[in-house]
Amino acid sequence: MSFQAFNTILLCLAAVVPIVFLIVLRTDSWGVTRIQQMSMRARLPIPTWDMWHSIRHRARALLRANMWGMLGGIVVIGGLFVWTPLGAVPSAMWIFTLTLFLVLGIASTIVTVRERLFPPAPAAPRIARATALRVRDYLPSWATHLPTWLLVAAVVTCAALGAATLGGALAPTTFVVAAILLAFSLLVSAVCRLAERRVLARPQPASDTLELAWDDLFRVGTFAPLRMVAAMAAWLPLGLALTGLFFAVVGIDQPDSARLFSLFPWYGIPILQVGYTLLDGRLPARLYPEYLRPTAAPTSPQAASMGGAAA
Repeated sequence: MSFQAFNTILLCLAAVVPIVFLIVLRTDSWGVTRIQQMSMRARLPIPTWDMWHSIRHRARALLRANMWGMLGGIVVIGGLFVWTPLGAVPSAMWIFTLTLFLVLGIASTIVTVRERLFPPAPAAPRIARATALRVRDYLPSWATHLPTWLLVAAVVTCAALGAATLGGALAPTTFVVAAILLAFSLLVSAVCRLAERRVLARPQPASDTLELAWDDLFRVGTFAPLRMVAAMAAWLPLGLALTGLFFAVVGIDQPDSARLFSLFPWYGIPILQVGYTLLDGRLPARLYPEYLRPTAAPTSPQAASMGGAAA
């Protein structure tokens, strides 16, 4: 089986995932378990059915946008990599995967900016923050700064790789691939920062603190994937440059980039993905101590109904 045929089959199988989700989202039963899990994980209560339906509507809109973005990315970007010479580049599928993650982040950003979580009530009071928050207020310090640290390290190591290449320690192919990956990571970082600013610039009018907390929870669901994509994109040139420098130091000349990629430390990608995925559905306790203290037990319309029946 040819390389292009294998990638085509892989992309067709990947396209099944968003198609299935888009079909499931059309059912009325979707969200019953999902919203309850969100409430338990975030330790935020859902005291009324109106709030439950609003949260379900936003979660459905986000997932639908993500699935359409994934499907479009698989068709357009996947076709570009499969049916053009770009697919022969060893890092093509990694660039495709990160681009797909970036599309999902942009889709989430558009939904977060364009849709309000809770409908305004005419007679309800309005609360707002005295000062605007930043991404570092929503995410742990390591998650906020890790993409920048990795990008700076990637620039430094790529510069060192370029010096080693000019000195004749390595073939130019490795540096060219690393430079392409570095340019890609810079582009991803710029797009992610722009998306974050759009979300932060959006006002957050709310009728009470709980509504504001739920809106912030959806912001975390946007910021964490964006920072994850930026970190993963920065890791690609960093890992390749470190690998190239290792071969330069030990005196092994491997001009074939495919052989270099066979020893490429790809383990950094899944580690980053797992680390940022653990942040999904969680708010820093310092933002809302009245809800997020360890002893807090979220309530939901379902739980309230069961409690009333038991009484």
